[in-house]
Amino acid sequence: MQEKNEATKVPVFDFDPTKVIIYGGGGLSKMIIEAVRVLGCYQIEGIIDDGMKKGTDVIGSPVLGGAEALPELAARGIRMAVNSVGGIGDFQVRLNVFHILAKAGFLCPAIVHPTAHVDPSARLAAGVLVLAQSYVSGNARVGMGTLINNSVVISHDNVIGACVNLSPGTMLAGDVVIDDFAQLGMNVNVNIGVHIGSFARIANGATIKGNVPQGGRVYAGMVWPPRDLPKTRTA
Repeated sequence: MQEKNEATKVPVFDFDPTKVIIYGGGGLSKMIIEAVRVLGCYQIEGIIDDGMKKGTDVIGSPVLGGAEALPELAARGIRMAVNSVGGIGDFQVRLNVFHILAKAGFLCPAIVHPTAHVDPSARLAAGVLVLAQSYVSGNARVGMGTLINNSVVISHDNVIGACVNLSPGTMLAGDVVIDDFAQLGMNVNVNIGVHIGSFARIANGATIKGNVPQGGRVYAGMVWPPRDLPKTRTA
């Protein structure tokens, strides 16, 4: 029988990549928690939330405290985190959580629900969330922390910036570019080749046929760019 020696020792790592925390215990977190669970490769240690009482149960996962709990968790070898703060209406809220996690030494993996599909040539940056029934097509690029909600289509050659929020039902045609921190509401449709500038906000049900400038606002159900109504003919 072969004896154990230095070469056969099992290495001990300074962190456990299978354990993860969820930052944020609100409504979106329930979708994120279930997405992480169904993947089967992570164990959720608990929830970090700055506004919830420690010990509160969030669909089976306990609140461990607020940001002040992060150093102790990191010391225990837990360094993986998922940001479940959506920040719809205020991208800065979601971005701030990434800064807090990075400062505390946490890593944010991309999470893809098993019912979503990401083509092999597409690329997802750290912290990207792809929820159920969504599709990220060939050669698409998705930036850090972008939230791709349920039933979103990102077509070929799209370039999506950091912390973009794509609400359920968003449909992007090919060659669309969306810059950092833009937010698109539910069932927004974007035509081929359109460029949406950073900080733009596009409300539910809008149809985008032309470029939206940085910081632009498109209201619910609107067709962009707006067209002047035809003049009424008089006798």
